[in-house]
Amino acid sequence: MKYELDTVTERPELWCNEDPVRPELGTDFKTKPGRGVFGLRKGETYVAFLCYALTTGVPKSVTQLDFMTTKDGSVAVPYTVWSHERGAGKQIIRKVVEKVRDTGMAKRVVTLSPLTEMARKFHLRNGANELQVNEDTVNFEYQVKTT
Repeated sequence: MKYELDTVTERPELWCNEDPVRPELGTDFKTKPGRGVFGLRKGETYVAFLCYALTTGVPKSVTQLDFMTTKDGSVAVPYTVWSHERGAGKQIIRKVVEKVRDTGMAKRVVTLSPLTEMARKFHLRNGANELQVNEDTVNFEYQVKTT
């Protein structure tokens, strides 16, 4: 069955109580202007979610992410992703990078990931490059432009 990427920012009942990566960031934070939530749907069932912000630069912390977010930011920053089905996390990252590339939504895709081995393996395995390690986070960059 084929996966579909939907914008589900305005449907918090689907995702608001599920975020295992950054559960401290509530619905208000995730739906401010310049931020949004994508859902990966398989049939009628959502199998993964990704929260992102559009920023003016590469944030090193959630505080910087908050201050750098703007509706016309040039960097799409996935800051949390989770899935309910094996392989769905990989698929939602791929679909979001494709969307950014195909729509011109941003010039870059750079994560604000937790400083964990699981996050590192996930992003490297899915084609990102480690951009920088920060005090509490790490940034991975996904190639947007086709070479």
